[in-house]
Amino acid sequence: MKFPKIKKSIGYGVLGLVGVLGVILIISATQKNSSKRCKGLQINIANNTEQYLVTKDDIEKTITRFGNEPVEGKIIENIDLSKIEKRVLESGYAKKCEAYTNLQGQLVVDIEPYKPIARVLDGYNHEDYYLDEDGEFFPTSKHFSQTVMILNGDFFRKTKNLKSEKNKELLEFIKYLTEDEFWEAQITQVNINANREINLIPLLGQQIIEFGKVNKYQSKLNKLMVFYEKILPEKEWSQFSKISLKYDSQIVCN
Repeated sequence: MKFPKIKKSIGYGVLGLVGVLGVILIISATQKNSSKRCKGLQINIANNTEQYLVTKDDIEKTITRFGNEPVEGKIIENIDLSKIEKRVLESGYAKKCEAYTNLQGQLVVDIEPYKPIARVLDGYNHEDYYLDEDGEFFPTSKHFSQTVMILNGDFFRKTKNLKSEKNKELLEFIKYLTEDEFWEAQITQVNINANREINLIPLLGQQIIEFGKVNKYQSKLNKLMVFYEKILPEKEWSQFSKISLKYDSQIVCN
């Protein structure tokens, strides 16, 4: 009658032993991992063969503070991954950054670089900077100068980005110009003053194009296309110094 109880006790004992062994193994693995050292740095840049603005060397210097804070040989547990990500993002080199360690004991940093659609020329003794399709501003590169549309004007003096709802249509307008084959080739510069009034500088012709506010921009561009297709073929380009699209249903040429 007592055998079942003995078997039950043995079963509990085995389970307890397994549990203890499991805890010991976990503690052992934790201690082992806590002393494991980083075997190197692996940097992956998305679309690296298609972009020239940022290099792996740029990212490595940012992560290691120009070699003063090397990660190789450092205890992995002591590497602050979020701090590394923040450092890379604050450098302006990357739009997105993810840092982690792999099974080989390396620190891996995945980078998504910015893609410029326009360049802002700063006329106030500050450095120029780029604009990306999401409305972010980011620094120019020491390695390469991207050929993109030029933006300038007092509007940009106090503008940190074009991500707000207020600037949504303006960003859409700039993207529209850069994505349309004809306008991307013909419009080389967009000037925006403090009152958000826009002037366009074309590649062909000496005319300044008074665009006005950004609202109804597609309608205004359609009017400008009418000018190029129907008016200019009958006139000489030099006859016009200014084209105004500011007024509804009108093209005013001077």
